[in-house]
Amino acid sequence: MIIKQLNIYGFGRWIDQLIDIKNPLQIVYGQNEAGKSTIIAFIKGVLFGFTDKKHSVHGQYQPKGSAPYGGEITFSSDHHLYKVVRTGLKYGGTVKFYDLDNDTELSEDDYQQLITPIDRTAYDQLFYFGSIDQTEFYKMGRDELRLRIQSIGVAGAGDWMNLQADLDKQSAKLYAPRGRTKTINVQIAAYKKLEDQVSAAKDHFPRYQDLRTHLKRDQSDLNDLQVALKAANHQLDDKRRLQTVLPLVNKLSDLSDVDSAQVKAKFSSGDLNAFNKLNMALTSQKAAVQKAQKVVDADAGKTVKTPAQAFYETHSDTIERLAQGLPEIRKAALAIELGESQQKDVQQQIQAQLDSINKNEEGGLPRPFDDQTFAKVNELLRKEQNLQEKRTQRTRQRPVQPDQHHGNGLIWYGVAIAFAVLSLLLGSKSFGWVGYILAAAAAVWGWYTAKGGSKRQTDQTREDPAELDRQLTQIRGELTAIQTQFDLQGIDKSQWLHMQSSLQEIQRLKKSYQNQQDTLAQQQAKYQGYLDQWQFATDWLKFDQSKYSAAVETIGKAVAHWHKLATDYQQQQTTLNDDQKTLNAATTKLAELVKQKRAFLESRDVDDDEAFQQSVTFQSDLAKKLEQKTTFESQIKSANVVIPAKVDQDALNTEVHEATKQVQGLQDQLTDLSREMTQFQTEIDGLIKDGKYYDLRQQLANQQAEIVSNVQKYLALKLSSQWIQAVLDIASKGRLPKTLELAKQYFATLTNDAYKDIIFKKEISVVRKDDVSFPINELSTGTLEQLYLALIFSMAVGFSNQYPMPIIIDDGFVNFDQSRKKAALMMLQQVSEKTQVLYFTANLEGNADNMPVLDLKTL
Repeated sequence: MIIKQLNIYGFGRWIDQLIDIKNPLQIVYGQNEAGKSTIIAFIKGVLFGFTDKKHSVHGQYQPKGSAPYGGEITFSSDHHLYKVVRTGLKYGGTVKFYDLDNDTELSEDDYQQLITPIDRTAYDQLFYFGSIDQTEFYKMGRDELRLRIQSIGVAGAGDWMNLQADLDKQSAKLYAPRGRTKTINVQIAAYKKLEDQVSAAKDHFPRYQDLRTHLKRDQSDLNDLQVALKAANHQLDDKRRLQTVLPLVNKLSDLSDVDSAQVKAKFSSGDLNAFNKLNMALTSQKAAVQKAQKVVDADAGKTVKTPAQAFYETHSDTIERLAQGLPEIRKAALAIELGESQQKDVQQQIQAQLDSINKNEEGGLPRPFDDQTFAKVNELLRKEQNLQEKRTQRTRQRPVQPDQHHGNGLIWYGVAIAFAVLSLLLGSKSFGWVGYILAAAAAVWGWYTAKGGSKRQTDQTREDPAELDRQLTQIRGELTAIQTQFDLQGIDKSQWLHMQSSLQEIQRLKKSYQNQQDTLAQQQAKYQGYLDQWQFATDWLKFDQSKYSAAVETIGKAVAHWHKLATDYQQQQTTLNDDQKTLNAATTKLAELVKQKRAFLESRDVDDDEAFQQSVTFQSDLAKKLEQKTTFESQIKSANVVIPAKVDQDALNTEVHEATKQVQGLQDQLTDLSREMTQFQTEIDGLIKDGKYYDLRQQLANQQAEIVSNVQKYLALKLSSQWIQAVLDIASKGRLPKTLELAKQYFATLTNDAYKDIIFKKEISVVRKDDVSFPINELSTGTLEQLYLALIFSMAVGFSNQYPMPIIIDDGFVNFDQSRKKAALMMLQQVSEKTQVLYFTANLEGNADNMPVLDLKTL
């Protein structure tokens, strides 16, 4: 059985509720008091009957208001679609059963045949998993599991098992191999003792023989008295029967005017029930018509076209065309906002570079060197420094000290390090390789200066001062030309090379800024062109065009709102049409019911309800009197008494009294004679106890016969018990071993192989993977519930081929941690491949990802 849909007319908090179940594993989620237990009770109630007040633990879930009690379940069985409807509380509810594939109504017997032998008790034991009674579970053993499994599909299995247990109990009372108090054991011991008494008994029993003679004579007299008493009782019974029948004869005479010719058809209790049902159907249908009319009126009031909806319908083609371009314009808006942000960043970087660099005399920015000019300026500056040093040395006319040359070398080493660090920090492509070249050149020059000091000292003393001045003038002229060409007026020559990296970075940033500006202009033109196409909707779209993304989102929300208005109007129109059809159908059905009632009354030749009710009452009273008349006649006939034409009641009473006295006298004689026989028998028994030989032999024979009889009874009991067990094993089709094996597999899976075996004896115990066994009363609550869940799954899957009922789990994992819950949910997926599983829970966590969830809040 796979449940497809629940249609709750009225059950507890659920009123007129339709619930679709589309998956073999369906998780039903809801907080406490959301109605999960109500849905479970509804499913069991519709399938197996609603419980009465005495057996309703949580009440009968009476619906509020006037909603009808009950509902329907649509399910498939053997790939065939059925619907069972159960309404009302009397006798578990009225059942209607339908074959939806063939569109026919079946009988309640057909439904019972479909679900037999599963009833509510069997379902709760095999297919329902909720909170468990740990005390009862601790007592569960192999016999309890066998009872649950073999009781399904075996008629009277419980009675057979009780009979088997009773047979085993009786046989255990009769004999035990090592027992001393059992019946056969006691009889064997007594037989051995009697054998010893017989061998020692004497041959003296004359008194015993006299007593036996008197007892035989009294027995003959007792038989004669019994015959006389039987005849007296027979006469007394005849008179008493006649005494009993006389009042019936008088009552029968009072009914002489009652005749079956007065009976009219079509006024029976069945006709009255049909008439009442017809009236109820009329009342209900009138209410349905009124309700449907109110719904149609309400729908008509809601189905109104708004100005916004009218605007959308007028420009729907243009709006839909422009809406298709929203994703691209949304990207353009983001690109504009990003471009403006990037431009601000570039401007800030340019300003930072401008703030860090020296300006010329006019406050302007020098132009950056090209690579050739950079190398030339570097060489000119180096030569100028060398010539100045030579000129100074020549003027002073004194040799340069070696440590001075060494100090100049260290200075150039420092300059080389500064160039390298500056290139690394700025990271500019245009300056990076120039900086590293300058650093290498400075390092080489420092080495050359330090090593060649002595030679230069000799050369300097020989150079002509006029020649040195001429060379200096030439170099400075070239530097002045470069200063003019690159706008370096007012900036010290020593800063020219250092500021080139910043000048080139500014030039690069300005170029980047211009490229961004060009791209931004294209995006803005595209954005503005799109907004211009929305001019027809200016009354409906209010936004700031300078806020690009916000403006696009405003358009998107407006389009979505127009779509929703159109969809809502279409849904309202569809609802109105559907409700109008419902009203028309209800009106037609009401007219048919009125026509049926008119035909009902005309066929019985009555004009109105009151006349029909009077006729029904008369026919009912007439039927009762005819039944009484028939009963009296039958009782008088069955009394088998000849009734005289004239009977005197007083005389008959006197005769009954005299006959009673006679019977009592005979009974007293029998009592006295029985008392005398009892005395004789008591004395005979006393002689037997004293060990008289004859009676001891008789007792020995009697004891032997009793032993043989009890042994035969013991063997019959044992063979009967074994036969019942064999029959139950055959009838249950070997489900017990299969169920036990499945339970072991499922328990290992649920515990992640922490436990490897389950031992089924008088009580259940489990074996951990380290071969340590535990009785179930030593397990934690979570592990105990995992074991119980494994048993439920194994029994349900074991029955799924023959009785595929859905498994219901009522928040059964509340005591499970995350790993246990994950293992249980994986097990649910496996089980749902064989039979449907409905898991009701108030704790929905990450373990249920990618699983079908029905949230009761959405209903």
